[in-house]
Amino acid sequence: MKKLSALLVLMSVLLLFMGCSNDEKLSGASGGSASPTEDSNTEEVEETSGVSVVEVEEEEAEVENVSLEIVQDNGIAWVDSIGTIWLHSAAIYENTGEVPIKIGETQMNFKDQEGGILGTATWIYAVPNVVLPGEKAFVSESAIIDGITDASLYKETTYNFEFNETTEDPNLMEVSAIKGVKGDEWTPYRVTGLVKNTKDEKQESISVAGALYAEDGTLLGILNDYIDVGLNPGNEAGFELLYPDIPIEFADQVATIEVMAYGWND
Repeated sequence: MKKLSALLVLMSVLLLFMGCSNDEKLSGASGGSASPTEDSNTEEVEETSGVSVVEVEEEEAEVENVSLEIVQDNGIAWVDSIGTIWLHSAAIYENTGEVPIKIGETQMNFKDQEGGILGTATWIYAVPNVVLPGEKAFVSESAIIDGITDASLYKETTYNFEFNETTEDPNLMEVSAIKGVKGDEWTPYRVTGLVKNTKDEKQESISVAGALYAEDGTLLGILNDYIDVGLNPGNEAGFELLYPDIPIEFADQVATIEVMAYGWND
């Protein structure tokens, strides 16, 4: 009887132990403890969820407009009293951009009625050579055209000019007492006046140009020259513009004169 009781107790303990073991296995399979694979996925999700996604808008670099345009020009060919064919071309540049620019060399191309080249002129420089936005500069040249005897063969002048953005100052001088004087065939018109150095330093040279306009505002031509004698601060010097050659008929058409001057040092 005792043996039977002991055997029953032993069997009950074994059954109880097996039941607990099965519960632990079931608990692990149902998610009580995460498997290695599940742990790895969980960490990945947490790392991903910890990243803040920010849209970065790239700031576009502001591009400044650098532009130089011809706003007026005129070209004319004529025959002088000894049968020489002359040609005068003049243009007004305007800084139509947003920053100061420096004008380099200008090349003029003298074209005939069929688009061919009668001649060219190079090493031409504007007055002033530094132009602020909205401001203008003058350029002109005259040349003898060889190989033709008919001035009507000339049609137009085209301009090839270089310019770049700059931080330089135009270094403009003050002009006054402007006067136009009619002349003869060899010196049809001259412009005189005074230029004053309003800067704080001596100007070794000064370039001066005078635009000649008809009564309706049309550009006729442009005269230019240099004052080679140095000009100290506050001092003034007289100038006389005779060059380049223009046709004698311009002398009777000039209604307005506009003069610009700038100083420069070598």
